[in-house]
Amino acid sequence: MGVTFRYTVLRLGIFVLCLVVAREAGAVGWLAILIAAVVSVLLSLVLLRRQREQMALALQQRIDGRIDAKQNGTAKKSKFARGVEEDNAAEDR
Repeated sequence: MGVTFRYTVLRLGIFVLCLVVAREAGAVGWLAILIAAVVSVLLSLVLLRRQREQMALALQQRIDGRIDAKQNGTAKKSKFARGVEEDNAAEDR
């Protein structure tokens, strides 16, 4: 399981748990969602620090790999990028 997926699942789990607690405390509707959102953000800042750092490191490594591939000329172009280049070439004709 990837670190980004794990972090996202844990964040959602904390939110759902906070929502259940808010509902049990008597909050209803949007108030319960707002309370759960605020509390879950604060809890995840404290409880998920290690997972957040792992995710940030994994994303940075992925970005660095893409930058290196682009500088070395080994980067693959997406369909979108190829389409943009084709459109630009067609306009230049």
